[in-house]
Amino acid sequence: MRMNRDKHIAGFKSYLKSNAYGKRTINTYLKEMKLYFDWLEKENIEPENVGYSDVLAYMQQIKKKSVSQSTVSHYINTVRHYYEHLKESGIIAANPAGNLKVHGVRRRKLHHIFESHELHRIYNSYQVEGLLGKRNKVMLGMLIYQGLKTEELSRLETGHLRVREGILEVPGSRRQNGRTLKLEPCQVMDVYDYLVTVRPQILMCSGQTTERLFMGLAGSRNLSNHISGLMRGLRKKYPGLKNTRQIRASVIVKWLKQFNLRQVQYMAGHRYISSTEAYRQSEMEGLQDEINRYHPLG
Repeated sequence: MRMNRDKHIAGFKSYLKSNAYGKRTINTYLKEMKLYFDWLEKENIEPENVGYSDVLAYMQQIKKKSVSQSTVSHYINTVRHYYEHLKESGIIAANPAGNLKVHGVRRRKLHHIFESHELHRIYNSYQVEGLLGKRNKVMLGMLIYQGLKTEELSRLETGHLRVREGILEVPGSRRQNGRTLKLEPCQVMDVYDYLVTVRPQILMCSGQTTERLFMGLAGSRNLSNHISGLMRGLRKKYPGLKNTRQIRASVIVKWLKQFNLRQVQYMAGHRYISSTEAYRQSEMEGLQDEINRYHPLG
C-alpha cells in the first residue's frame, strides 16, 4: 500500500491547497493522515473501501491513546476532509465520516436560529425614522438577506451596488473572500431610495465627500456604534435576537438547506470549507432543544 499512500497524500495535499488552506494547516492534516494510513495498513483496509464502522473503529483506537475529546474530534475531522476530497474526485459515492460526531466536545454556541419567515418579519417590521432610520433599514437588509458582517458593511462603496441588476458585490479582505450576491426584491426599492435620495442628504448634513456606502451624520467611518444602536432597538421587540452574528448564522443555516456546501462557502465569503461546515445543523449539538425551549419570536 506504500505507493498508493504517497498518491493519496499527494492528492489530498492538492485538494487542501485548492481550498486555500494555510501551509501550517496542510502540514498538520497530512501528519494526521499518515497516522490514519498506518492504521489502515495495519487493518489491511484500502482507503476507498472504508465504511462508517471502520471510521468508528479508528476513532475508538485514537481514544485508547488517552487524548482529549477535542483531539479525537480533530483527527476525525481530518479524515472527514480526506473523504470529502475522494467524494469530489468521484472516487467514492459517500463520505463515511460525514455523519460521525465526537460527543463531549465544546462547539460553537449559537443562541437561536431564525427561520426565513422570521428574518423577513424582522426586516418588514423595522420602523423607519428619519434619514438614519432609512440607512439602518438598508443595512439591516444586507445583514438579513446577504448575511454580511458589520465590518463588511463598513467597507462597502457605492460602486459595489448594481441596483438595476439587483446585485451587490462584496469586496474581499484578508479574512473573507469577496463574492457577488443578489438583492432580494423587497430590498431593491429601499436600496434605490437610499442611493438616490437619503445618502446624498446624509452627505450634505455631514459635509463629507466619500464613496463609502454607509456613514453617520458626524462623519464617523466606524459603523459599530450605529449597528449596536440598531440591534438595541430590535431587541426591544425581539428579545431572542442577540447580535449580528446570530443573524448571519441564521442566514448561513438557511442557505445550507437550499444550496450545496461549496455554493454556501462562496455566498458566506468563507476562505475555508470547514468554516461553512461548522454551521451544519448536525454540528450544533443541543441547538434544537434551545429552540424548543424558547422560541425567539414567540
